[in-house]
Amino acid sequence: MITGNIDSVRKRILEELEEIFDIRTAKYAFIDERIIEIMIKATKELNREISVLVDRKGKVAEVTIGDSSTVSMPLVDLRDNKLSRVRVVHTHPNGNPNLSALDVSALVKMKLDSIIAIGVSDHPEVVMGFLTVENQKVHVEATRPMSLEDAQRFNIIDRIVYNEGLLLEAEDLEEEDERAVLIGLDSEESLVELAELANAADVTVGEVVFQNRASQDNAFYIGKGKVGEVRDVLQLTRSNLVIADDELTGSQIRNLEDELGVKVIDRTTLILEIFARRARSREAKLQVELAQLKYRMSRLIGLGTVMSRTGGGIGTRGPGEQQLEIDRRKIRDRVNDLKNELKKVVAIRNVQRENRNQNEIQRISLVGYTNSGKSTLRNALADMASKDSIVKSKVLEKDMLFATLDTTTRAISFEDNRVVTLTDTVGFVRKLPHDLIEAFKSTLEEVIYSDLLVHVIDGSVDDCFAQAVAVDEVLEEIGAGGTDRIIAINKIDLGKSYRTEDVVKLYEGKYPIIEISAKNGTNLKKLMEEMASALPDNLVEIEAVIPYDMQRLVSLLHDKGTVISEEYEETGTKIRAKVPQRELHQYKEFIKGGSNAGFDH
Repeated sequence: MITGNIDSVRKRILEELEEIFDIRTAKYAFIDERIIEIMIKATKELNREISVLVDRKGKVAEVTIGDSSTVSMPLVDLRDNKLSRVRVVHTHPNGNPNLSALDVSALVKMKLDSIIAIGVSDHPEVVMGFLTVENQKVHVEATRPMSLEDAQRFNIIDRIVYNEGLLLEAEDLEEEDERAVLIGLDSEESLVELAELANAADVTVGEVVFQNRASQDNAFYIGKGKVGEVRDVLQLTRSNLVIADDELTGSQIRNLEDELGVKVIDRTTLILEIFARRARSREAKLQVELAQLKYRMSRLIGLGTVMSRTGGGIGTRGPGEQQLEIDRRKIRDRVNDLKNELKKVVAIRNVQRENRNQNEIQRISLVGYTNSGKSTLRNALADMASKDSIVKSKVLEKDMLFATLDTTTRAISFEDNRVVTLTDTVGFVRKLPHDLIEAFKSTLEEVIYSDLLVHVIDGSVDDCFAQAVAVDEVLEEIGAGGTDRIIAINKIDLGKSYRTEDVVKLYEGKYPIIEISAKNGTNLKKLMEEMASALPDNLVEIEAVIPYDMQRLVSLLHDKGTVISEEYEETGTKIRAKVPQRELHQYKEFIKGGSNAGFDH
């Protein structure tokens, strides 16, 4: 019986396909010539893929009709390190014999003896894919396109038996690591950053292919000729992934996967993957899942293996495969649920912010490009000026893009004992996905409501000027472009880039500029002084003697104000402190020097 998409298929074609079940393939042939004729004829008439499942004895077990680009694969029993003892031979109506990403995925997941594609054209060609083992890892090897005549002379059983022997001898097999070829049109510098992003996602970069092109190709992103070059590079570097430096449409991904036979993702998917791995708090996880679903929802139709594969790897983390298989309506429902959950988190954050407002505690946020050293600076300043006697946990410091995502806030005090909050925020990056900015707005609100921004710039990299401009653009987008700021040119211990002068010219006369090394502590005291100078002192200093039966006011001073000194006298606690103006009335009768003392500060 013929399975698959048989709607509107003529009875004559179905009867011809039924004949395939009666044809036995010779032992060493990949499939009988008569079966090939029937498959090619049906493919041309229907413009659909035809798939035939053949066992090692040459018996046909299944015949399936697909659509113009895919065909459903049969279910087979998986047997530890053994192959399934069946091979899938199928046609490609577009004439391209190269294995698609779905073909490769089916070969790996189902442990097929082989997957074979026939490109249907005036001169059909064949490509065969096999599983093999190298360095205790399973990987896919594919033949170059060959004619039908050469394919019939290929001893497929010998190759299958040899490869199965490698599988049986190996122990504790792991899936092949992801190795990527990077492609881009923007600039070679942008591809360097893309390589760093790939490294942050634990992906090895096999090669970088840059095409100097004014605009994207609507079908393939890069030019059709460049696609062939990428295919060769994939084989030479044994890569199994392609990462594009720009956001791709669903059709571009599908077309590239059909041509290249490997999974294709874009820069946005890669960044979302990194965020999914780095998210630790519940809020960050909700934000990442929301961004992933919103991005995928618009690409639900036409997106390639990123949407359909059931294995691991980039593009499959976060909400998980269940969300990848459901329709737009269910995804939209999940998006609404996430938005409602995030509203609750935002409400809690607003309460915390309101408490700080009531205490008149001023807020400083560290902003900057990812990997500019914000977390290192946050830890160094917290160590120097922490208000807490017990040092709280540090945020992760690592030379890696997006090492930390979760916003953390700590109280620090200046030399005049003023207490402010210092917030470490998520790093920015060029081409930051809009959905990600939208999802992280609750986090970025800490930047919007800050009294002062410290813009941390990695002055050691040649890309520092472009990175500084990218941060300014994101600050404008979120509505924080007009906030006062200090420019902290970091990592001067590594030497300054020739572009540092351009950064200085960009901000000179607008904001204070300080060169620092967060790692070595260089000029951090000067930075603290500049931060104190940039924030007006809005507290009133008083000296009072609080009776011992009014000790709740002393506790209130510790909680709401800044205690400078504290002594115990016969009549009560003598205390010098800075308090918010609105709290001053509670201490009026105890203020030393008269009831009006301190009110003219």
